[in-house]
Amino acid sequence: MTHVPPPMPVQPPPVMQYVGDEFRVGQILNRTFSVLSRNLLPFCVVTAIAYLPNLLILEGNQTGVPQGRVIAMVFIGAILSLILSALSQAIVLFGAFEDMRGRPVDMIASLKVGLSRFLPVIGVALLVGLLTGLAAILLVFPAFIVMSMLFVAMPVCIVERLGPVKSLGRSSMLTKGHRWKVFGLWLVIMLVTAVGAGMLGGIGYATGPIVGGLLKLIWGALAGAFNAIMVVVAYHDLRVVKEGVDTDHIASVFD
Repeated sequence: MTHVPPPMPVQPPPVMQYVGDEFRVGQILNRTFSVLSRNLLPFCVVTAIAYLPNLLILEGNQTGVPQGRVIAMVFIGAILSLILSALSQAIVLFGAFEDMRGRPVDMIASLKVGLSRFLPVIGVALLVGLLTGLAAILLVFPAFIVMSMLFVAMPVCIVERLGPVKSLGRSSMLTKGHRWKVFGLWLVIMLVTAVGAGMLGGIGYATGPIVGGLLKLIWGALAGAFNAIMVVVAYHDLRVVKEGVDTDHIASVFD
């Protein structure tokens, strides 16, 4: 009889414990890429669903569409985008933490965590958008300050189970002293997202609306997943630097 070797055991992802005493932009970006590369399909499926309302908004802004329909499409798309984006961030956040702990990512468990914090997460998304918008009315620079202060409000809300207002205050405390680096993280993802969207928009214009819409969806899903993971990693590292905790301690709330 031919000897058949036993199957190799599936190795879990490495535990991504933080090493060092500084909040480093390059380190956060590298680990964000690592987490995303190991969970590309499930995370992007989640963020692709969340990105679909944006396509509705874009379609509504096309010329030739009746004005009443434009207003309805943009309004519905904006509400759905807010809800689905906040929920997708919560789902990806839990999955990213599980990956960082060296555990397999369970999307069903991630969905349950997201739904359990659904209303507070929506509250955080609304408050962050409102405060950033009010700051932008004053000047562009205050808006950047507010965005940097509230950068990790979403993971605070989910991991520490705080309400929307307390989550914003906690985020402000965690980012204090590191807001220029946080702003750098935000600026990197915004520039990359804008450049990629512009390039794919040109390709879509040349190939037709169907291909163009598909490319926008794929790029929106990738950018959304990367941004959600980056915020999680940034929150993790801020807590390690400021409080001296480790990955398992931070995520023990989920056990």
